[in-house]
Amino acid sequence: MTVQRQSTTARPPEQTSLRRGSIGAFGMVFMVIAATAPLTAMASNLSLSLGLGVGRGTVALLLVVGALMALFAVGYVVLTRHVTNAGAYFAFIGYGLGKTAGAASAFVAGLVYNLATGGMIAATGYFAGLAVESCTGFTAAWYVYGAIALLITFVLGIRGVEIAQRVTTVVSLAQFAVILVLGVVILLERPHGWSMEVLSPQEAIHGNVALTLVFCILSFTGFEAAAIYGEEARAARRSIKVATYSALAILVAIFTLSTWSITAAFADVEATAAGDPGALIFTAADRYLGNWSGSSLSALVACSFLASAVSFHNMSTRYLFALGRSRLLPSSLARVHSRHGTPYLGSYVQIVLSVVLLVPFVLTHADPLINLFPAVSGITSLSLLALMAGCCMSVMAARLRGKLAESRWETLVAPGLAGAGLLTTMWIVVDNYEAVTGSDALIIALMPLIPIAAAVYGAFASSRNQAMILDAGLAK
Repeated sequence: MTVQRQSTTARPPEQTSLRRGSIGAFGMVFMVIAATAPLTAMASNLSLSLGLGVGRGTVALLLVVGALMALFAVGYVVLTRHVTNAGAYFAFIGYGLGKTAGAASAFVAGLVYNLATGGMIAATGYFAGLAVESCTGFTAAWYVYGAIALLITFVLGIRGVEIAQRVTTVVSLAQFAVILVLGVVILLERPHGWSMEVLSPQEAIHGNVALTLVFCILSFTGFEAAAIYGEEARAARRSIKVATYSALAILVAIFTLSTWSITAAFADVEATAAGDPGALIFTAADRYLGNWSGSSLSALVACSFLASAVSFHNMSTRYLFALGRSRLLPSSLARVHSRHGTPYLGSYVQIVLSVVLLVPFVLTHADPLINLFPAVSGITSLSLLALMAGCCMSVMAARLRGKLAESRWETLVAPGLAGAGLLTTMWIVVDNYEAVTGSDALIIALMPLIPIAAAVYGAFASSRNQAMILDAGLAK
């Protein structure tokens, strides 16, 4: 990679490359986990599946989705051996399907990660307010805590992944500890509730299978995080591979065991969850850990959302960096901090975008969880599924064009199976869009047009920019 330098005595040379050696496989693992926010997934997606999907069969379908993600990872890891780029899907899809497809995917990914950051900031403010009010009686609007969360996210974004990974690691380990302690207590107090029947095919196909598949796969969002940090990683190829498979294994294990423990906690988990899915894990904690656990869990959920916001913020800024470097956005976005080696201008832009997203909810006194999350969840689910399917197609296309020499299993069979599964899930999301978003409002139903417009603009910008260097000289 070429680093541009300017001869000047007035200021130090401008840096145009991210700081190498800032993160290793261990840090990557927890940046991926932070984006998925396991505790919040338990309190939302998986609880909804227990109440409105297949109930106890959620445990079995989590394993099915885990297997689908493992198939996807096979071809995904192949691409990491040949392409290293801060805009991972951008370069991965472009490698096999061409510059236009790569640019289209980059704008989609950049859009959804920016939206996700704003959504996570709002959720942090909401749950932080609940925790503070529960502990002290002090009441403040969600956006007060959201502003604090935004400031923390910005500072960590500027400082770089060395600091961010420490924060997200601590929060992730705290989530694991709570989930595991709760599971152990449930096992000791209600051992007969643990049943192997949750793994039976009959349970997995009982109820709304489509809805459960959607909620399970949404629990694995943020899967791209490891590859995004490839340019900043130590031993990039090995670190990305280790982090990808390790994060997947940890997430499948923690989601499966925690969901199984919640099914064991109640005599009729389907009825309990259907009554109030959002309160399910809090109800279980109060019953088995004591009434003190409710406020503590609310605080940890807020920290979980904050860690997710930090992770999505970093992913967003690196996409802005990659697009600036490819001149699909202003090239100034490719500048990095002289001390921290981070895409600092991207951090400013991302924070401004989050403020623009959230201010209307503040001015109209709208509830961000009721009004913002439906839009974000629908757009995110469809966009990320499309991007992952695009990666599968890219691997196969690259193999057929002779650009990849890996085995047929790695480049054709596994990506083909994963792509078929991801496209099927996309169809399920579309067919169950109201259930996924929790809203039947027309404006929410039309929101998927936004990433489509972003993709069209990206393709148009690429066709107009014949000098674009898709992988900035980093494709092998």
